[in-house]
Amino acid sequence: MNITGAYRRERADGPPERKKKNGGFTLLEVLLATALTAVVLAAVYGTFFLVERAREGANGSLVRMYEAQKIMDVLRREIEAMDGPVTLVDKEYFGKRGSSFSFSAFSPQNGVLSKISYFAREGGKPGTIDLFKELQMPGGAIENAPLIENIEKFSVRMYSGGKWVRTVQAGNPPGDVHVTLKMYFKGAPLTLEETVTPRIGKIL
Repeated sequence: MNITGAYRRERADGPPERKKKNGGFTLLEVLLATALTAVVLAAVYGTFFLVERAREGANGSLVRMYEAQKIMDVLRREIEAMDGPVTLVDKEYFGKRGSSFSFSAFSPQNGVLSKISYFAREGGKPGTIDLFKELQMPGGAIENAPLIENIEKFSVRMYSGGKWVRTVQAGNPPGDVHVTLKMYFKGAPLTLEETVTPRIGKIL
């Protein structure tokens, strides 16, 4: 037996070729990739919903701000058109001032002389007050509607008899009316104030 020849042939042929390694992923690699993907998606969705809630909150605050300014604007025009007896009662709800203010005026809502009332009441949530408006038109028809919820203060003062007063029973139109509406806007107190002079019967 030629051992030398066999050894030479083995050296020439080389060692037996090994099978190539499979190029797929292991189970551990798949699990790690899935976990990382879940973390990334959770972060993306969390950021999205956080931004969405912030946007909705900002929109709600802006709407509330617009409503308060609109209330003050309508009330100013009604006070300017005041013509007739005025009743003012100063009240408190949960330590918050909430005036009840009634007068006759040419309302911009219907253009005729009507009895208009603004008043605060206990709100739907404990410890809160809401602002309401009542409009009584000729013929007895009454419209009653909530204006804005969860306010801190609705205060009315009138300049009558040479001084500022908070209570008047069926008095004549005053020289001036000072209105304060206070609420929270984005977590901070916001106060809208205006002093209005009735114009009916006055020399301009």
